[in-house]
Amino acid sequence: MGGRFGKYGDLKRRKALQRGRREKSKLERTNLTSLRSRGCLLPSKQRSSPPYADKSYKTAVVAIPPDHLWGPIQGLRKQYDRNYRRWMPHITLLYPFRSVSAFEQVMPALAQACRSLEPFEVQLTRFDLFAHSRRNVTLYLVPEPARPLKVLQKTLLEIVPDCDDMTRFADGFTPHLSVGQTRNQEAYALCAGWQASWQPLALTLVHVYLIWRNDPPDDVFRIGPVLSLGGQ
Repeated sequence: MGGRFGKYGDLKRRKALQRGRREKSKLERTNLTSLRSRGCLLPSKQRSSPPYADKSYKTAVVAIPPDHLWGPIQGLRKQYDRNYRRWMPHITLLYPFRSVSAFEQVMPALAQACRSLEPFEVQLTRFDLFAHSRRNVTLYLVPEPARPLKVLQKTLLEIVPDCDDMTRFADGFTPHLSVGQTRNQEAYALCAGWQASWQPLALTLVHVYLIWRNDPPDDVFRIGPVLSLGGQ
């Protein structure tokens, strides 16, 4: 029968739908023209690219202890840290970060953000751990006090808000300097043993580093642009 009112009713419905589509299309074209005339929408060829560039696991923003403090840190890392070869001792601030090709674009804003903060003291006196699972634990030195590092990280993140992976944990951003990985049942004993003989380290954090690496086998992180706190 073609519906409740037969073929005639179906024909009327089809015409009504077609008329509605034409009116909707006309309205959309009118709105688009209005937006362009008011400067609210650029022609398609002039529209900007997506606001965020791709992130890369080949780059990071980090704080690095001065070379003269590396000895005891590297002594532990060489034995326990599977990333010993690839990474220098560091406190991660942003990772993953923008690709190397985007460094020049973000550097001015990052540099200005760092200049707004003063250098501060950091102590490395005790160990702690992240328990990722029953078999996977990361051991790390605790940079203290944590607050200035959190302020620094937050300030940098405001420039590149998409690089927020380090803040996505349950406790948010936790400053740490990784020294190794082990199984859960060994972690506490290792921490206790290290703590018993550890001599506290102190540094003044003056610089922040953008680092980058190539693909394997040449995948050791290198230091790129350097940002100075307080305009140092």
